[in-house]
Amino acid sequence: MKLENVKAVKMGSRLGIAFSKYPFPKGNLVQIIILKENVQKTFLAKFNRIIAIRRGMENSLNLKHNELLILEIQEIINLDRTKELFQEGKIDMLSLISQTTSKGYKIIVTSFTLNNEDWLRIWYSHERGSGQQLEIRRFVEIGEFGSLLGQYQAEGTKHKNANKFNLEFTNKIIPEHQEFIDFLSKLGIPKEACEFRFTYNPNRLSEEETINHVKNFETIIGCKAKISQGNSKGIGFRTVIRNTILTEIVLNSLDKIRNLLANESRYTCNQQELANNFLAKLLTGDGTLDVRCNRRDFPELHMKIVDQDLNYLKDYCTILRNNGFKTRINEGRICVISSCSFKGLLYLYRIKAFKNSNSWNKLLTAIALCSRGRRYYTYSRFLELANYDKFGTSVISKGFQMQSNMASDWLNNKVKEDLIVKNNYNSWSLTSEGKNLSETLKSWSKDYTTLTNLKGFENPFALLETLKVKKYKKIKCLSKECP
Repeated sequence: MKLENVKAVKMGSRLGIAFSKYPFPKGNLVQIIILKENVQKTFLAKFNRIIAIRRGMENSLNLKHNELLILEIQEIINLDRTKELFQEGKIDMLSLISQTTSKGYKIIVTSFTLNNEDWLRIWYSHERGSGQQLEIRRFVEIGEFGSLLGQYQAEGTKHKNANKFNLEFTNKIIPEHQEFIDFLSKLGIPKEACEFRFTYNPNRLSEEETINHVKNFETIIGCKAKISQGNSKGIGFRTVIRNTILTEIVLNSLDKIRNLLANESRYTCNQQELANNFLAKLLTGDGTLDVRCNRRDFPELHMKIVDQDLNYLKDYCTILRNNGFKTRINEGRICVISSCSFKGLLYLYRIKAFKNSNSWNKLLTAIALCSRGRRYYTYSRFLELANYDKFGTSVISKGFQMQSNMASDWLNNKVKEDLIVKNNYNSWSLTSEGKNLSETLKSWSKDYTTLTNLKGFENPFALLETLKVKKYKKIKCLSKECP
């Protein structure tokens, strides 16, 4: 239904739409489009004789009191929620939107198309008013959404005493905020919807250092950040989005997906991609990697995730076990502790766990230390074997200076590990697992070389000493990987 010459009226400090008659029954759900100079804005409402216009739409359209408006208005139906989380290799956000808010208010969802993409328009109301409207993409990439949830699980405000009106992400590492904003934009949330704050303890940071950190943040992020003092031991930046529905969706998604990953013993391809990205960012935020060398100079590896919520720890424990780690919970120290094999290190590197943190540098160094050991050093041969479509024992014996019978034994052992396959007599090739190993080692080699050049140490034992975090009063690095 199209209506012309509908007057914008005063409603206190806001504007509203006044209807001379009731084209729809009072209380019915309607969609209203305001048209002005080839620009249109859409919002959802419960029909009444006078309906308030959203403040953001009022400002963006520059509406004035007594201005005559052109409207398109129609009744809508609340979309049924889908039960399937995955649709054609993507996350269906409609499956993660609850029927009501945590306070029991009904959530209304409609669909629309923008730039050939499916979008969702989401809104809720209560007796005293209504919430801010939200528009998000319906289908999002599994990895990107998994990373967003992993970040928020580690560094977001999510407990029962959290402010349900705000989505708050706190981290001292600036690239983590840049990624958080990027993931939100893929969901459909623009950077302009975010507020940024820098909190610091004046006893730990001077005024000059504070200004430098904030300037660095504003240069990288491209937005202004407010400065406030706090009593915490550390310092950090905070990204805040004031939207109740978005907060409800993220918190609901966290619970559903974390429980899904914890309750499934064998993952599908989509679930594995979700688990990889969720776990990688969870470890970056709340995890640490401890690398120590014993008397035989072989690394002892332990991974830890700290969280005050025991239920979260139980879920982390199960998710890590599902991905090949041996874990246990230490309730006294509120953490999950896991040993870490060479295979586990390669998995962590492959999913980019600990990226942007000091533990990432430890991870690179730990792989180098393991590669020097008697048990794992032969895996470096896969870097060379990647250059061959097929190879025989002569390639192994000549290339790695070993006898033919030893080369044959090594090849047969790698067949058992499903890294190499025998085609026919004296003809071998890499399996898909072997190719993945080769690509992983090749990528790691480049990252490790970059790290050694940066630190000025080629020996991994000496390099490890430089990566041990020492307690000091002032934090020097926020925008790059911690030294």
